[in-house]
Amino acid sequence: MRQVPNLNSKFSYLIVGNGKLSKHFQRYFSLKQISFQLYTRSSDIPFNEVVKSADKILLLLNDDNLEKFIIETKPQISENQILIHCSGMLSTPFAESAHPLMTFSEQLYDLSVYEKIPFITERNRKTFPELFPELINPYYEINPDDKVLYHAYCVMSGNFTTILWDELFNFLESRNIPRSAAFEFLKMTSNNLINLKHPLTGPLKRNDRNVIQKHLQILSDKPLGKVYKAMVDAYSILKKEKEIEIDK
Repeated sequence: MRQVPNLNSKFSYLIVGNGKLSKHFQRYFSLKQISFQLYTRSSDIPFNEVVKSADKILLLLNDDNLEKFIIETKPQISENQILIHCSGMLSTPFAESAHPLMTFSEQLYDLSVYEKIPFITERNRKTFPELFPELINPYYEINPDDKVLYHAYCVMSGNFTTILWDELFNFLESRNIPRSAAFEFLKMTSNNLINLKHPLTGPLKRNDRNVIQKHLQILSDKPLGKVYKAMVDAYSILKKEKEIEIDK
């Protein structure tokens, strides 16, 4: 990898942005020996110059700035180049998309991890092998109209559960119990989600109304009290919907 672009040689990908996802792509491409250059706001060479040497432009920017950047830079992209973004939510006719169904932290991964990450592309657009012919990742397609809902589910399942587990860890540590005491609980919860068709356990599953009511009372003045109530209500609706489907 060269962070200072070399305009005298062609390269496969121009990576735009240097956040977490960008660092993971840089790591992945380096492990796969895929040629790329990095462009950031602090780059010495203007975008309209460095972009000329790239076969594909991979935009790894946050969603708030992504669409604006695509519209502003699209006139600088030739017909032979492919503009790609990795937003799970955005659908635009001006760029292709491939969303990695994965969580990315500061810690970089091994090649075996990167190669298992599924990518979600848009139906009736370029396929994943067309966008990344050098990669062997599993891939799936989704209708563009479903992307916002898809991304919302990703955020709820990944980010929201992380908040809940972190709060449990903080509570345990405040009572002089190490967070590691809950690690087996976390591992088995994940294992059940992966391996069981019906992984839910506890008072919601058993419909222990007295237990749930006591929980709601003790959490009434806590930040997550409304979350608990919302999940109880949501589960009740989801359960009824599933029962209706079974009866059909």
